Amino acid sequence: MWLTKKLAGEQGVKLRSGQVVEESFAVQGESRYEQPEQLLPYGLSSWAAGGNQAVMLGGYCAGISRLPDPELAAGEVRLYSAGGAEILLKNNGQVVVNGHVFDWGEGG
Repeated sequence: MWLTKKLAGEQGVKLRSGQVVEESFAVQGESRYEQPEQLLPYGLSSWAAGGNQAVMLGGYCAGISRLPDPELAAGEVRLYSAGGAEILLKNNGQVVVNGHVFDWGEGG
C-alpha cells in the first residue's frame, strides 16, 4: 500500500483503521463512515463482510485487511465471494472456477 502511505505523507491525510459493520457497508473506527467510496482497481467491485478490518484514507476505504493466502504462489490471483464462489488464476495458465480446471497453459 505504498500509494496510501505516499498520499498520507504528502497531503497530511491521516490513515485510520476500523472494523466493517455487518448490517451495512460502514466502517467504525474513531469515526463512523457510512458507505464510504472504495479505492479498487478498475472493473472490480466488492462489499466487505462484517468483522473485517478496513483501512481508511481521508474518508475513502483504501483496503480491507486480510492475511496472505498460503495456497497462492507469487503472482497468482484468487477472486472469491462470501458465498463460496471462487476463481483462481494460476501462473501456469490454468483458470480454476469453483474447482473446475480450465487449462490454457502451454500445450493446453
